[in-house]
Amino acid sequence: MRSDKELFEAWRSGDRAAGGELVDRHFAAISRFFRNKVLQPEEADELVSQTFLAFTASKERFRGDASVRQYFFAIAHNVLRNYIRAKYKRQREELDFSEVCVQELDPASPSSIVMHRREARSFVQSLREIPVGDQVILELMYFEGLSGRQIAQLLEIPEGTVRGRLARGKQRLRERVMAALQTGSSTGDLQVTADHLDQWAREVRAQHGW
Repeated sequence: MRSDKELFEAWRSGDRAAGGELVDRHFAAISRFFRNKVLQPEEADELVSQTFLAFTASKERFRGDASVRQYFFAIAHNVLRNYIRAKYKRQREELDFSEVCVQELDPASPSSIVMHRREARSFVQSLREIPVGDQVILELMYFEGLSGRQIAQLLEIPEGTVRGRLARGKQRLRERVMAALQTGSSTGDLQVTADHLDQWAREVRAQHGW
């Protein structure tokens, strides 16, 4: 099987089939990236299309300083940020992605990731209720199975920054999930641990074939 780099060079040399194979190889991961960060499911499809169109438009500028996978995710990250800026257009002049969250865009909008169990549903929904910067990093860890170092390479930020955001994001996520599960519950104080978060992430991946 040809590597990403080999496929990319063949595509840039005119092999359209190689380009199609490269897109197919990364399509599922880029789709997952957008699934829980948009207001409507069809918007995720549009953002995926924008990502691959931008990748195609910039292929001559790509010099291989990063992996093809990194380049895909870097474009997807920029597409997401532009999407959120556009949605917030009339609400804020400048956005701090360490503060704003997807759910603020439309509190009534549900996630397109549908889960059977209440705990897993609360986990998915709570990811939308923490800052986008934290959500991106946590979902790359939980849904793509990436390490702190891999996330740092993918987003081109220091590994120490990623580890700090992971710790902060997990704490915020735990607090949101606990609040959600305590609503209407008669079981008293509920405690959500890192193991619970890992378990629910595994449920999401298993239920959706990830």
